[in-house]
Amino acid sequence: MQFLGTQIVSYPLLYQIKQFWPQCHVRVVAQDAVGKHYLSLPWVDDFTQADSLPEVFRAMDGQADLVIALHFASEKYGIAAMLKRPEYRLGFKNGRVTDFIWTHSHRKNFSEYMGLANLRVLAALKEFEPAVVARQCVQALADQCQSLGSADSTTGDIVFMPGGGAGDYKRWPIEHYVALADLLKTRLEPSAKFCFVMGPDEADEYQRLQSLGRHDFVYLMTRPIAEIAKAVMQAKLVVANDCGPSHLAQFSGVPYVGVFHESNREWFWTRETSVDVLPQDGTTEIKNVTPEQMFVACQQVLL
Repeated sequence: MQFLGTQIVSYPLLYQIKQFWPQCHVRVVAQDAVGKHYLSLPWVDDFTQADSLPEVFRAMDGQADLVIALHFASEKYGIAAMLKRPEYRLGFKNGRVTDFIWTHSHRKNFSEYMGLANLRVLAALKEFEPAVVARQCVQALADQCQSLGSADSTTGDIVFMPGGGAGDYKRWPIEHYVALADLLKTRLEPSAKFCFVMGPDEADEYQRLQSLGRHDFVYLMTRPIAEIAKAVMQAKLVVANDCGPSHLAQFSGVPYVGVFHESNREWFWTRETSVDVLPQDGTTEIKNVTPEQMFVACQQVLL
């Protein structure tokens, strides 16, 4: 789905809003047609697409008690909040004219993981532990598999996420994932399985993997978010490109290794259970990250 990562990093925030105020009505307002990302969530009641300032103003319910603006580069959300004046107005301070309108705020830092920053905007109003809430959110998504009567998701000891819809510059080659699997098998039980999470953009990679006929490879191909969350929560390790589903893994707290063409702290949650791996040859060619590099990183978080 388009813009998947940018939407997933807001999921724990929406989850925690409903934990604080279970009976509240949550409306998500976004400038793009991303309603399908939100309306399947149990924490969202409706979605409105609004781009211009008049549209945002109309979408901001005059009866609302709380407005949270996650857009940190536009003034229109602050202007609409100033005109509507809900009791609580939460947003990022980012050197903008409308910074003064927020009753509670968090200073925008582009080296801070976006999913964590979003949670800290809400924590400015009411304290909670972001890491705990993030994991609870992924577990709640995983629990949807059972509550919605979905079939059990395919799971593996290791989850690989080779996606990267933004372009090939974010895609670590699928052959490298296969080589990494072979290296990891030296550390795992003989029965260990590797689950590949893939979408429509990975159709070619999916066919190549299937042609290998490997019984230790299983696949989640174009599956719902709930099934991906379940696979993540049951994994011992997740290895991922910079892609949308990688944020489910980072929120879960499961040992995580991310492969990047260059350092990008805004999309990587730095903590003890995670490692980011970059090319060591001075380039920004993600294909130059070797399976051996990744294996060392995997061993580091699996200890």
